[in-house]
Amino acid sequence: MPTLDYFLTSDIELTKEMISDGLPRELTPSLDLGKDNRTWNKNQLNALKLILCNIVDNPHKDMGIWLYSRDKKQIPYRFNPSEVKYSSLIAVIDKLIQGKVLGGIKSSPRKKDEPRPNRSEFHVTQQSIDFAISLGINKKTIISQSSFYVRLRDRLTDENLEFDYDEYTTHIEMLMSQYNNYLNEHNILIPYTTAKGEHEVAEFGKGGQKIHLYRNFRNYYDYEKTKQDIDKLWIEMDNYNFNFGGRSGGYWQSTPFERADRKEIAINGKKVLKADFPCCHINLCYLSEGLGWHQQETNKELIEEGRAEEDAYYIHNVPRDIVKQMVLIMFNVKGRPSVSRVFNEWLNGTNPERKATPEEVVAWKKCRMKNIELVDAILKKHWRIKDYFLKGKIAGQIIQFEEANMIHHLAMSFIENYDFAVLTVYDELIVPEEHYPMVKDFIYTTAGCEICKKYSLMSQIKNL
Repeated sequence: MPTLDYFLTSDIELTKEMISDGLPRELTPSLDLGKDNRTWNKNQLNALKLILCNIVDNPHKDMGIWLYSRDKKQIPYRFNPSEVKYSSLIAVIDKLIQGKVLGGIKSSPRKKDEPRPNRSEFHVTQQSIDFAISLGINKKTIISQSSFYVRLRDRLTDENLEFDYDEYTTHIEMLMSQYNNYLNEHNILIPYTTAKGEHEVAEFGKGGQKIHLYRNFRNYYDYEKTKQDIDKLWIEMDNYNFNFGGRSGGYWQSTPFERADRKEIAINGKKVLKADFPCCHINLCYLSEGLGWHQQETNKELIEEGRAEEDAYYIHNVPRDIVKQMVLIMFNVKGRPSVSRVFNEWLNGTNPERKATPEEVVAWKKCRMKNIELVDAILKKHWRIKDYFLKGKIAGQIIQFEEANMIHHLAMSFIENYDFAVLTVYDELIVPEEHYPMVKDFIYTTAGCEICKKYSLMSQIKNL
């Protein structure tokens, strides 16, 4: 679920008079405005602007349910340039909920030694969106004050953490600065359908919402469970946490957009196509072993050529999506029993992150195969990289690090050499249709990033 982005703001200066009169007041008749200047003072209006900017920026993500902390902890200025005070933020959220502008749930007090802090919720309503827009806060008036593109966050709370830059993070910071600046010179349109079934078009970059994409890292070394595995690795970075993960995200990768919407993206009015790396994580493991690209054709291309059995996810009589899910689990979970358990959670719908569809559940039953039998079939098919499977969370994050570096290096290579906008989505590039044939030809031969290679831990996964 989303948490507040403290970098969002607007040039709109809110006043108590603005929320007390006209349409804003008509939209919030139950909102308590108080009887003197102690209510809705400058600090509370500052907090209100932060909340409304976040709501308008991403109103529908995770059904509009936002998490926030009621801990009396001030966010540092580096991550809170508007200097929103925690006491004002909590007071404003409470007033908005009491005035039925937002929905919400307060968390129960955290118990002693409880590892994960309880988070309270506020729920976006159409009334809150209309309230923001009536005050002049909309997609085009929201700006990000963030001056950086690499961020380290707590893996449980999403809290931004301070860090010192080194060679790798400085390189990624410069690359992402260039990438974001370039995208903002181009117009990107994404048609989508709202929850009400209405057809809308989102506009980003030139003429629309400014793009600010981060590379995201987590503090795995601060948690004992993952620290134990990290200590088995030889790491040259000053801050070990930057050796894991590092994907980008947001905008066209998240709600309200569906995967199918990305096919309809227009860049400067031109249609797009996607060039992706089939079976990307499997391919990266083969490359790490010096075995070259295991697969360059997509599954669709292999089927058309009568070579379906060559697909990395092909297991006889097992639907491809089920094999793909098992491979994902095998790259991120340690040991056969745990892999089988997590696969069952996926089937039973008890995994909060991923759930099998009813069709997939039925299809797996028809396979008449045990979980471990599928694991063994995958290991047999990919015996040359078997040491990369069943190694746990950190192994999966090492592979993600490799993927993220590769895809963003490729995107900037095409931008710098051929001057056209490239959007990234995990292991795929979205490019103007006219450039697709060239991109498809060059993605497997473009040289990689030397700095990223220097810090890669791919060859050490087998030590976990």
